[in-house]
Amino acid sequence: MEKSKLWIVLSLFITCLISAFALSQVYTTTLPKIEYQRNVAAIKIAFGAVMPGADRFEPTTPDSSVWFAYSGDIRIGTIIRAAEQGYAGLVPVTAGIDTTGKIIAIRVAGSAEGLKETPGLGLKATEPNFGNQFIGRTAQEIRLKNEGGAIEAITGATITSRAVTDGLRKAMEKYQPFLKPETESGVN
Repeated sequence: MEKSKLWIVLSLFITCLISAFALSQVYTTTLPKIEYQRNVAAIKIAFGAVMPGADRFEPTTPDSSVWFAYSGDIRIGTIIRAAEQGYAGLVPVTAGIDTTGKIIAIRVAGSAEGLKETPGLGLKATEPNFGNQFIGRTAQEIRLKNEGGAIEAITGATITSRAVTDGLRKAMEKYQPFLKPETESGVN
């Protein structure tokens, strides 16, 4: 009798050990795919906010700073991602730009996405009142008003405001060839 109880316990232990190993292998194999899908979903949400007419996005630069946006087979614009140092850390901004080089919309990452700016001040960069100032603007117009531009800084959060404007303007200038239609730029 004792031998049969020992055998049951041993067989259960071996079964649990094999199951734990199998589960760890499944987890290790599927984790990269899960993370990829999570990132794709986050990108679609962010990109859809700045380029609402697009149904497909393709990375264009190796660092994923520039993406082309398509509606069907027609390229309708470019999405640029930039991050400049703000008051408490980097301020990530995503902008949708039409084929004439004008901004359609911008989206500043929120605190859930890593923005560490001061609540009530720097976090106002995520609000529509600030972001709507960029609509229809070109890279040359993206400067704070006190620097000769068209963007009104957020009261009490000039450093954050400057991080958004400078980061976006520098990225648009750097990636200027990608903002033009494919026939003009030679970029595919």
